Amino acid sequence: MKVLSIETSSKICSVAILENENLIKKIERNNGLTHSESLMPLIKEILEETNFTLSQMDLLVCDIGPGSFTGIRIGVATVRAFSDSLQIPSVGISSLEGFAYSIKEDGMICSMIDCKNDNCYFAVYQLENEHYTLLQAPKADSVENCLTFLSYKYPHTTITFVGDACEVYKDKIEISSSNFVVYDNKKSANVDVYSLGIAGINHYTQFGKDKSLLPLYLKKPQAQRQLEEKSMVVEVMKCSDLENLDLKQFDDFWNMDILEEELSSETSQFICAKYENELVGFAGIKLVIDEADIMNIAVKKDYRRQGVASLLLHNIFTFCEEKHIKTVHLEVNEENFSAISLYQKFGFTECGRRKRYYNNTYDAILMKKEREK
Repeated sequence: MKVLSIETSSKICSVAILENENLIKKIERNNGLTHSESLMPLIKEILEETNFTLSQMDLLVCDIGPGSFTGIRIGVATVRAFSDSLQIPSVGISSLEGFAYSIKEDGMICSMIDCKNDNCYFAVYQLENEHYTLLQAPKADSVENCLTFLSYKYPHTTITFVGDACEVYKDKIEISSSNFVVYDNKKSANVDVYSLGIAGINHYTQFGKDKSLLPLYLKKPQAQRQLEEKSMVVEVMKCSDLENLDLKQFDDFWNMDILEEELSSETSQFICAKYENELVGFAGIKLVIDEADIMNIAVKKDYRRQGVASLLLHNIFTFCEEKHIKTVHLEVNEENFSAISLYQKFGFTECGRRKRYYNNTYDAILMKKEREK
């Protein structure tokens, strides 16, 4: 099998030709030109130097991200054009999987890509007998949440970190756990186009060609997120807010009858976050004398990881201060690592557990926060 592999997710534009798993030729360029200017001449150059034609390729592989939005689109569009015109199968491989394939020793791998402001894209893989298994699908989150997730999920497992975020967050990674090992930064600064090609071959062998080759975008552009944050308002939640509320957009929350009952209760207080009059998140607490229980914090799926939960928590604490609440309690699924990390940021500490509380499988972690005296 002859494979053309294309990598355009970073500043470096790379192409490679493989025959099965053997590297025939690899060319990388970082000449200051855009990928739209560099990619086609690079493909022409590598084909001429290897005496191949494009029609001789049996598989086309490209990086679908995360990474540079523009670079990814150029690579994907190029491969789709070649695939459609020449009827050559194509597959898209995430940058995170490409990074994982640079590790050759059995064990657990966390691929991590920096997306600025202490945030990252990450995915987790298990390598065993030359077979890579995806354990955690690619997602965007804070570096702190990522590390908290891994610490809770795999407390006794050695994890090798690879990707350009390793250089930026090396100290944070190594401090988080003695089981966290950072791969050589220089070797993992960019996705290797050859490793990407190997991942593409394995993907094609297992699943066949991609029916629809599309870029992998894990979060909204920064400008859109900033606009949403500026337009977000928090107010007391009313029964009238339930008229057009689809609870399915908030995962499996209470049914509407229970929510209406709690909103009408004198011992409950609900607040909600709205963006352009759309209810995008809400939180409720139950008051018991000088203590409060957080019943739930729910954020609409399209608005997660944009600070909505933090905004709701901040307002809950403001309300509790006004009511002279001494202790705030909550419980959280031990598998909900993002929520655990968020609560820790706000000063909650674990104070107990309910064994197998969720679906008779996962523990409920009990947490509390005492008012500062």
